[in-house]
Amino acid sequence: MRKKKIKKINRRTALIFVIMSVFFLLFAKLVYVQIILHGKINRTVDKMINRENVETPKRGDILDFNRKILATSIKKYTVFLDPKVIKDFNRVKTVLANNGIKIKEKQLSDFGNTSYVPIAFNINVDIVDKIKKEQLKGIGFGTKYVRQYPEGRLLAHILGITDSDGNGLEGIEKIYNEPLSGNTIMTKIRRDGYGRIIQDKLVNQSKTRGQNVELSIDRTIQFITEEELRKVFEKYKAKKAVCIVQDPKDGKILAMVSLPDFDCSGKIKDISILRNAAISDVYEPGSTFKIVTVAAALETKKVKLSDTFYLENGKFKIAGHTIRDDHKIQGSASLSKSMEMSSNIGMVKIAQKLGSENFYEYIRKFGFYSLTGIDLPGEERGLLMDVERWNALTLPTVSFGQGIGVTALQIINAYSAIANDGILTKPCVIKKIEKLNADGETEMDGNILESREIRRVVSTETAHAIKKILKNTVELGTGKSAKINGYTVGGKTGTAQKVDPATKTYSTKHYTASFCGMVPAMNPAFVILVVVDEPKGSSYYAASVASPVFANIARRTAEYLGIEKDDVTQAVFKHK
Repeated sequence: MRKKKIKKINRRTALIFVIMSVFFLLFAKLVYVQIILHGKINRTVDKMINRENVETPKRGDILDFNRKILATSIKKYTVFLDPKVIKDFNRVKTVLANNGIKIKEKQLSDFGNTSYVPIAFNINVDIVDKIKKEQLKGIGFGTKYVRQYPEGRLLAHILGITDSDGNGLEGIEKIYNEPLSGNTIMTKIRRDGYGRIIQDKLVNQSKTRGQNVELSIDRTIQFITEEELRKVFEKYKAKKAVCIVQDPKDGKILAMVSLPDFDCSGKIKDISILRNAAISDVYEPGSTFKIVTVAAALETKKVKLSDTFYLENGKFKIAGHTIRDDHKIQGSASLSKSMEMSSNIGMVKIAQKLGSENFYEYIRKFGFYSLTGIDLPGEERGLLMDVERWNALTLPTVSFGQGIGVTALQIINAYSAIANDGILTKPCVIKKIEKLNADGETEMDGNILESREIRRVVSTETAHAIKKILKNTVELGTGKSAKINGYTVGGKTGTAQKVDPATKTYSTKHYTASFCGMVPAMNPAFVILVVVDEPKGSSYYAASVASPVFANIARRTAEYLGIEKDDVTQAVFKHK
């Protein structure tokens, strides 16, 4: 009896011990979870419920002079799956398929131990809204802005391109990447146990957007320029072609075209096509450079307008070389006549009176062998030998545009200095950068970028004389094909032999045809340069290749801007 009682007590003690042990273990576990693992659990739960999200702002728009959109960003969505949350994988596949998103035949387990499986990119908001209405568990959406260029190829080299993350790589997109990009903001999204969003911290999109950039480029003038230049580029199967339209009074670029071009929204197979030939390619200008020779000689008073020059009947031997004129003039000719008929010999004799030191000084004053400082990437400074290294042939050849390397931008800027009564200005393509206040709203004035005067190159009197000579060149000389009905034109042709890279001598097959001119001639509203590299066909002369393109662009531009005809002193430039 006693043994039974002891045995019963032992069983009760053991049971109590077991129960107490269980309670102790539970208490210990509770302490471990509540105290020791408290921080870790909170962090894990926080990660499951609260997800940080980098809010990428909408990239600012690039606008033309009249605020027409040239580049903008559209919000697109990435659709992703969270396999750990999905309950009905077949339904998920069906809903996605009904909205044009197909998942390869996989089992849910095939995705592995991950919470993020992207399955579709660049999805429009209307598709996303349809999927969201199904309230499926385990489907998420990421947002991304995709850059779009509504005008396609228009202004390709000016606008440039961005990478897949929206960072500027070329053109305006690169130079003004920081203001266009704006500032990123970190936000948090709350989800329930099923992975559904239950709270989304809303962000004022206006405060996270980038700044808009307005260009000096006029979309209409750019369209005219591209259309006309493309015709000659294709007709003559040219290697390259460039055209720039500039307002000479403030240096603003109204249009800039380099061909071949590309679609900013398309895939770039050959990165060399990204090179903006208008500012990055160096070429020998030929006779368009003669205004520098004549302007420098007049300004230094080494020659006078009344001077005459014996033109050697079209052939002139100097330093063991023979310099020839394509348009032979018998006997002597005035300074103006020498320019009108594009006499190389006349330029040589003018340069000889000017002297190497003076000539070099004015070449540099006009901005050659220097960066213009335009707000675009990739500008080249050109080629010019130091005057101390000039030999007996350098002065003569440079006088008519050989033996010197320039960019198209430098040439048109020099002509604009003459058009602007002798004042050289800094060329630019930016009109204004939008300014945002503390609330993300646009301020009316913005950061307006004013044009900048670089220096006076020649006097008003000298500039006036050059404009008169250029006017005579079009009316009486080699530039007749640049005439426009109702408007006076001043300009100069240039047909330059190219150096053959194989022989290192001037080629008899490859030429650069160019024309630079201003309208109206004596009170210019705009200056246009056309350069056609290696035109193919029966004629390669600037008078038949480049001048007609200039005339077409100038006529259409003058009509668009509403410049009054005939009386040039009353010409009105309405682009301000």
